[in-house]
Amino acid sequence: MDPYQRRQNIIERMDELESSGKDCKGCAGTCCTYEANSMMVTPIEAVELVEYLKTNKMFDDELKVRLEDAVSKYRLSHPVGNGRRTFLRRTYTCPFFNHKELGCPLPREVKPYGCLAFNSHHKELKASEHCFSEKDVLEKRELASDESKLNEELKQKHSLYWDKTPLPLALLDFYN
Repeated sequence: MDPYQRRQNIIERMDELESSGKDCKGCAGTCCTYEANSMMVTPIEAVELVEYLKTNKMFDDELKVRLEDAVSKYRLSHPVGNGRRTFLRRTYTCPFFNHKELGCPLPREVKPYGCLAFNSHHKELKASEHCFSEKDVLEKRELASDESKLNEELKQKHSLYWDKTPLPLALLDFYN
């Protein structure tokens, strides 16, 4: 299955919202910043993104520095809480957000699933309670795929210790 097919139902939902005027145009992008972003990715999402970045000559030392800066600034490599509350996540500004252009330079075909499912649901108001993650769309995508085996294979192939981790940490694991 190619990266687009893995994201197809989420992209179709985004298209549906956009066709009704509910889109991210004109938004400041708070969802990509430390104010609201705690995006974590699976091994397959990381591998697909790394392949895209390498193909487009974006997996370079400049990106590595931005990733390391995000890990350091937002303490992404430090556990949250006291070990009993594993659902807690650290927030961080995505290293791709507003780097060389407004918004995100990553195409939908390689964006993390959670980024794609976080959408505007209002025609004029583009922030706060009008934007949220459509967990039902993510769950439907997950039920329609059998990625658990592939994620386990990728973990072994790339010596990954995580099932999900913040995007900057995930990408740094591929700089060896």
